[in-house]
Amino acid sequence: MRKNKIFLPMMAISLLFGLGLAACNNSATPSNNTSSSIPAKEKIKVTDGNDKTEGEVEVEATLQLKASVEGGTWASSNTKVATVDDKGLVTAVGAGSANITVAKEGYDKGTFRLTVKRGAPLATLHFEDADHYAADGWWGDGDDGQTPVYAREEGNASDKQCIAHFGNGDKETLTFTSSAAINAELVMTMASSSSGVDLSAQMAIKLNNADVSLAGLTLDGGSSNDFQEISLGKLDIATNNVLEISFTGNSAPYLDDLVFYSKQQATITVVKPAAKEAIELSSDALNVNLGGTAQINVTKPTDKTGITYTSSNTDYATVSETGLVLGGGLGTAYVYVAKEGMLTARVTVTVTDEPVPGEIRVEAENQPDGFDFESLGFHMYPDGSYIAFAHSGGAYITGYDVTEEVSLSYTVTSEKAQTMTLVISAAPHYNMQAGEEFKFATDATIKLNDANVQVNEDAIVLGDGARMGAKTQNVIIGDVNLKQGDNSFVIEFHGKAPALDCFKFLPKA
Repeated sequence: MRKNKIFLPMMAISLLFGLGLAACNNSATPSNNTSSSIPAKEKIKVTDGNDKTEGEVEVEATLQLKASVEGGTWASSNTKVATVDDKGLVTAVGAGSANITVAKEGYDKGTFRLTVKRGAPLATLHFEDADHYAADGWWGDGDDGQTPVYAREEGNASDKQCIAHFGNGDKETLTFTSSAAINAELVMTMASSSSGVDLSAQMAIKLNNADVSLAGLTLDGGSSNDFQEISLGKLDIATNNVLEISFTGNSAPYLDDLVFYSKQQATITVVKPAAKEAIELSSDALNVNLGGTAQINVTKPTDKTGITYTSSNTDYATVSETGLVLGGGLGTAYVYVAKEGMLTARVTVTVTDEPVPGEIRVEAENQPDGFDFESLGFHMYPDGSYIAFAHSGGAYITGYDVTEEVSLSYTVTSEKAQTMTLVISAAPHYNMQAGEEFKFATDATIKLNDANVQVNEDAIVLGDGARMGAKTQNVIIGDVNLKQGDNSFVIEFHGKAPALDCFKFLPKA
């Protein structure tokens, strides 16, 4: 009983104390039916003289902006495009876009969206008028896949002309005059089939012996090879100028124009390089047997002092100091004949195996008129378009993107019924990796007069890792029986095909 008497008063005291706390808490805490709110900040409005919040100006123009509040801090999101002072005066620096902002404590930041465009160009020079130098000694003006100057029918080159196919060591020198010394933005229009090309890794530029920075400049290409504007920044132009471009990589862009932008006035004129006399030859093509020789004959100049001979690929052809060519491998190479101060001449050297008496040779490209190589995934290349494949003197075909059953048909004419050995001259296709095999026994079916040919198991084209310029290989297919007169010869490919040069029927040993 005594414990209960003590317990009850204590419970009462606790109850009263708890009610007091609850009352205090309730007085300090809002109920569920009320809410607190923060007043919204006023947004600063930034406008031009026409009360617009966005606008467009030309490079070097100024634009006075105003803010709806005073005492704010002005800033530009891209100072390479536009700068702004503490009173809102904007100066357009370069082409592009920028946000001009005003910030002030207690207010939401205000923004004016500015676009800066270049005005009319002061002058445009074409790189076709530059002095060209190729490290391999040859600088042509054709479109055979090996020479850099040619007319483009695709892309947006200004005059459908551009300079292309630069390699490591090649150079372009564009010389021009200006009627006055000025400061101008120089813009090069260029294109690439690759994306994200780091220009500083592909080329170096000097203007009047001063380095022009290419740091951070990239070129985004694509299948259309559309030309893009790449700004070199504002540079000092003298009355006599030399722009030198040295190529340091093998993924260099195509060059179209050099465009000048400046508010200063001057007349800019290209100085075309002096015409050079060309070396002349008795023939610009030689056929050499494997292990055989042939002489390059220079008809101009008559003084042979200082003439040099250089082979593009010594695996196929080597050349002596006097122009004697030795055939070292089946395929095609170029020999460049050069002399200082003259335009270089070029000789196409095709190295083939010596014809065998009684041999029947059929060129792989000899299909009926109207045969559509492209729709079948094949591509035909004329001699010289890509060197090294065609050693028989004609073109070659390659089927690197054949994706279904495809057949090629030929007629083989024999003077008599005879047993012969079928040899196919072929090379790895464009995408074959080193060590990859194309097996004629499983990847193709060969028929003679509607009967399947027994193919040797070791009839293989072996990839050597060369995407272009792979060596031609003589692959022994096996023995076949030809009848007198015309024979039908068919080769069917099952989803892929090598690069084919020719088919050789050799007398049975």
